[in-house]
Amino acid sequence: MTTQRYELRNRYIFTGKLVMLTAFHIGGGRATLSSSDSPVVLTPEQLPFIPGSSFKGALRSTIEKLVPSLPSEAKLSSCGLIEPLDGEEKPKSDKPLCPTVRQRDITQERRERPGDAEKIREQVLKELCNTCQLFGSPFAAARVNIGDLYMSSREWNGAVQIRDGVAIDRDSEKAKDRLKYDFEVVPASATFDLTITLENATSEDLQLLCMGLSEFVHGFGFIGGKRSRGLGACRLDDLAIRSLRLDEKDLDKKVRTERLKNYLLRGEASLEPEDREKFLDRHITAIFDHTAALR
Repeated sequence: MTTQRYELRNRYIFTGKLVMLTAFHIGGGRATLSSSDSPVVLTPEQLPFIPGSSFKGALRSTIEKLVPSLPSEAKLSSCGLIEPLDGEEKPKSDKPLCPTVRQRDITQERRERPGDAEKIREQVLKELCNTCQLFGSPFAAARVNIGDLYMSSREWNGAVQIRDGVAIDRDSEKAKDRLKYDFEVVPASATFDLTITLENATSEDLQLLCMGLSEFVHGFGFIGGKRSRGLGACRLDDLAIRSLRLDEKDLDKKVRTERLKNYLLRGEASLEPEDREKFLDRHITAIFDHTAALR
């Protein structure tokens, strides 16, 4: 059977509580009533929240730092969003550089060969690294979606803290005169609801996502700015996983249709719950043992 580009083949829902182990700072820009030099981002109800893009970036960077340490047999790739400088030696690999980091070359190629635009696009999609396929790139939409993380108003006492800082002259290693500033932080123990949706996932997508989530589950995750000051440490608690799988091997057509029907009628409640520890163990183990069964 031919796979359609927009066909729903599987869907995974990850939910949990992101607990801040230290205070954290995610800037709120200038559209704020705060008198601080650097306020935190707030909802219209004046509650701190974590933008989904901030957590997505933290999760992606966590994964990108781990991929280069994996065994070559894992065949997982990450460009790290870093384009080689002119004259810089390119990494030795049997794979071409990810299109995300050679956008200038691809743009030039499109200009020189306008009649081959579709062929170039297809080749670009084939050459995207695994992290760009999962988290998105200028050439392809992300397969993972992360909503904004909100806290319950009942858990919030409104105590945003203000901390002081000074600009340091890197040459003299002394504080610069009249360059004192302050910034807001949300105190430790703040808890936020996290929901991640992954659609049409490949085995590589699941391996990468499980690897990144495992770091947060074990308390090695960080989010937000000013991390060198000790801010942003967090832990993912109560991780729950549900799945809708319509692409399993040897899945009877009638069973597939019934699964989709039940999901459309009942929504998330009809997704099959997964055992968290077994799910993470299965997909992370598969990174190091390419013969491990993933489904």
